Amino acid sequence: MNPLKDMWTLDGSAVQRFLQMVSTEETAIPREPRTGLLMMEARDCFDTDFYVGELLVTEAEVVCAGQRGYAMVLGDDSARAVALAAVDALQRCENTDLKKQAEEFLAAESARTARKQERERRLIATTKVSFEGMAKR
Repeated sequence: MNPLKDMWTLDGSAVQRFLQMVSTEETAIPREPRTGLLMMEARDCFDTDFYVGELLVTEAEVVCAGQRGYAMVLGDDSARAVALAAVDALQRCENTDLKKQAEEFLAAESARTARKQERERRLIATTKVSFEGMAKR
């Protein structure tokens, strides 16, 4: 299980529940989350670097369970940035109970999200058209 990967799959309400869970531990946000622009660089087929454009990102820094955590996420999503920074801090903390509680929460929510996505995938699959099976005119 990868807690950082699991955080990306959570919906907004699960992110809020995670933040409430971690806030029971001594948590501080030394600097409010802030948005910024990050230049995205790519390489073309001629092995030449070029700039694709700017990406909007949100960065956050959190001190949780005595450890400092940092995260940067795409878009304007301060709650997810703070939650990811908390996960980053928890991975280095010595409070094994809190770490285990966070991992169990993230795993359960990730599994719930995966089941929901599978149901949606199956529903969408029922609308797939098989053009080979259609009558020809």
